[in-house]
Amino acid sequence: MKSRETANKTTVVEFRRDARFFCDRGFRLLRRNDVEKALLCFQRAIELEPNNPDYRCHLASTLAEMGQFEASNNVLYEIIETLAPSMEDAYFFLANNYANMEDFEMAEEMAVLYLQKNKRGTFAEEAEELLDYIYFELDLPPRQFFMETDDDVFVKHELARRSLEEGRFLEALQILKNIVEAEPDFMPAWNNLSLAYYYVGQFEQAMATIDQTLEREPNNLHALCNLAVLLSHQNQSAQLVELLVKLKKITPLNHDHLYKLATTMGVLGQHEEAFRLYQRMIRSFPGQDACTYHYAAISAYLTNRFEQARRWWGKVKQLDPDAGIAEHYLQLLKEQKSGETTKQISYHYHRPYDDLMADRINEQSVDKFKTDPMIRASLLWALQHGKEDIKHTVIQTLGMIGDDEAEEAIRKFYQETDNSQLKKTALLALAQMGAPLPTESEPCAEGQDAVQAAIRFYFHQQNDSELRKWSEQIWAEYKKQAAKPLQVRKEVAWMAAFEYLYGLICGHKRSQQEIAEKYGISVATLTRCYKELSRLDLNQF
Repeated sequence: MKSRETANKTTVVEFRRDARFFCDRGFRLLRRNDVEKALLCFQRAIELEPNNPDYRCHLASTLAEMGQFEASNNVLYEIIETLAPSMEDAYFFLANNYANMEDFEMAEEMAVLYLQKNKRGTFAEEAEELLDYIYFELDLPPRQFFMETDDDVFVKHELARRSLEEGRFLEALQILKNIVEAEPDFMPAWNNLSLAYYYVGQFEQAMATIDQTLEREPNNLHALCNLAVLLSHQNQSAQLVELLVKLKKITPLNHDHLYKLATTMGVLGQHEEAFRLYQRMIRSFPGQDACTYHYAAISAYLTNRFEQARRWWGKVKQLDPDAGIAEHYLQLLKEQKSGETTKQISYHYHRPYDDLMADRINEQSVDKFKTDPMIRASLLWALQHGKEDIKHTVIQTLGMIGDDEAEEAIRKFYQETDNSQLKKTALLALAQMGAPLPTESEPCAEGQDAVQAAIRFYFHQQNDSELRKWSEQIWAEYKKQAAKPLQVRKEVAWMAAFEYLYGLICGHKRSQQEIAEKYGISVATLTRCYKELSRLDLNQF
């Protein structure tokens, strides 16, 4: 008997703590309302099985439960873009998150997309209820969606919107141009396209885009607001006054429209109207972010409501204590003397631009330039419209930033300017970035063949006239036969494809990985390009 008891006591049962264990534990903690510990469990499950989309979906749901809707959306986009594009429920979760963020246009888009994918899905009834709430409770008119619209357009538009918010304006511009070309009835892309043109200083294109938007949708509030800003920039006072009268009669019902109209009024110097709208927004939609409180405080300050401005900047300090923005403006209030004229403040979420440019440009300030979208917009605007000395400074600053967006801006400026000194500054900046230098044969205007120029440039540098001649023939034939040529962001991807295919034909095969690394692109991009070219009869060349 004792021996049996001893045997029972010494039996060891393996306690497995795998991803499934942490996922189950996360569910149990959620049922006990211990959300923070549940979050840790789901994160641990993902560490153990990083490619499991279900675990990431549980993580997104938990983040949403904690009110971290933006973080939840980032996880959901990662699922549908990379891990599991067929996971349709993710679109409903996105719709729910956007509704909680008061972004009802995006909530509508995602709910409609979810129902288009699966009318009998698990959350179909909830998605229809959400649309009913948007259309009837909030009294927002349904926008037109087409069943044949490529599902991917919503994801692409969200990527473009994020690029705008993060200051990658040229990247956003290209995505949005592709969207409106493929889906001309997708109105949110038109609104953001006009903004992208404006941010990079292409005002004529911005105005043309707004005109096309209003032709399709005459009462589009975003387009009307964008039009007002452009009219102000072009000093078209008579048209602006007429449009302002129209805008002031509008009573927005949702957060997105209220925010857009309030910010537009502030930018146009209609500070009383801006204050009224911001105050209404803060009262109607609790839980605003630091940026909104900052804009509201500016409108209060510029209408001499200093105590209200102090309270709102105090809220900014509470929400974003590390930025130093609230402290700057609270100090300005302290220094404001009785009866003194208020200083002019722009509706931007950073310290005044003059202060930033007065700082010595160092690694820390360049990091700020990289991440602040409004500073990047100012740089791109100054590159187009600033004085010559300002343009020199901007080019040097973009060279220090050194990312793809900065390189593209400098290269485009080099191609368009006739100023030889500015060309030299641009070349020096590109060289310091380690970017390929343009040649005189490179195209100088839109519509010329950038790939043809890249062939001459890259293969001339490599002293390979045979590869260059072969690539030119292949490219000419591809353009002739392709109804819709493949769009890639960098022409260098085609160079990699030419070299890879030429090696195959000549019996000097090199791995895709080796070629991709040589040209600084991904293997996936190389594969897309060479597969396109492989459709041709290469034996005839």
